[in-house]
Amino acid sequence: MSVGMERYPCVYMRGGTSKAVIFHKKDLPEDRTLWADIFLKVMGTPDPKQIDGMGGTVSSTSKIAVIAPSQRADADVDYYFVQVDIKQPNVSDNLNCGNISSAVGPFAIDEGLVSAVEPVTTVRIYNENTKKIIESHVRVSNGKAEVYGDAEIDGVPGTGSPIDLYFDHPGGAATGKTFPTGKRMEILDIPGYGPIAATIADISNAAVFVRAADVGMSGVELMELNENKEIMEHLERIRCIAAEKLGFVEHWEDARTKCTASPKIGILSAPQDYTGIGGKKINAQDMDICCRMISLGVMHKAYPMTYAIGTGAAAMLEGTIASEMAHLTHGSDQVVIGHASGCTVVKVCMNGDEVEKAGIIRTARRIMDGHVYIRR
Repeated sequence: MSVGMERYPCVYMRGGTSKAVIFHKKDLPEDRTLWADIFLKVMGTPDPKQIDGMGGTVSSTSKIAVIAPSQRADADVDYYFVQVDIKQPNVSDNLNCGNISSAVGPFAIDEGLVSAVEPVTTVRIYNENTKKIIESHVRVSNGKAEVYGDAEIDGVPGTGSPIDLYFDHPGGAATGKTFPTGKRMEILDIPGYGPIAATIADISNAAVFVRAADVGMSGVELMELNENKEIMEHLERIRCIAAEKLGFVEHWEDARTKCTASPKIGILSAPQDYTGIGGKKINAQDMDICCRMISLGVMHKAYPMTYAIGTGAAAMLEGTIASEMAHLTHGSDQVVIGHASGCTVVKVCMNGDEVEKAGIIRTARRIMDGHVYIRR
């Protein structure tokens, strides 16, 4: 080992449209107050290029997962998620990542934390961040998680083995309430911009949703949106006001630096035809709602999975901006979300106004395993 550096065993995995460095809890210091500094150094934060770490300069590639055998009767493994900021020296653990959740089952099987059962192994995952159970159905071959298959998800080249993820009772994941302010739609007063209609919802993760037209957007913008400083500032102030109302910060301006990962802001519109990232033609008839989401200050290139679940569920709950924008034509229990890279299908099981379970299909694979080195 090089002088002046520490090393930690880890696995680098893609889960859905995200990537994370995954650790066994036993390989990290027992003192969890040391973890934040380790994770920042692993990713190379703070630095827009993350040049001295494993981060990939966007929120979807600046993630950490920590896995351990569970002592709970209803779970096989415990999973702790951390979103590492890029420009700010912040780590956030008041949220979960649905995409990285899809990597937990294969990791647990391949690392021997869960016994492989062919052809499909069910891995019960307890997410420590949201205190929710996620059920992962992983195809298995020769005692290992299957990589190859015919499942295709927009935002990831090629195909892979399908992983079926089910989130039990996802409402109130961060705050304990599906609608933390008690309202399905409300008017937020945004400093410098004035009033705007919004839905603040907490389904799998906390989010604030607005109409695209109300912030001067068509709803089908791609990455060029990041260069529109006026709209991006408006969206950030909406997000910060929502963070204050959620109780994440005392004053909205603090959310710029202290609460960067959650809530996220979703920009919604009715189904539309557009050309997505990479020139893919995306048709209005293939979706129920058109969505864009801002993550760590830039537009997400696809759509975060926990927020897809939240958007899909909100679309089924009357009185929300999502239900107003959605044209639910693809089945009574599913919502198809159109995003910058294509479409994502979310299955939502409702019991009246309660979201009992939400499901989504992902793919995942191991990219690298070994040790990550950080400066002391």
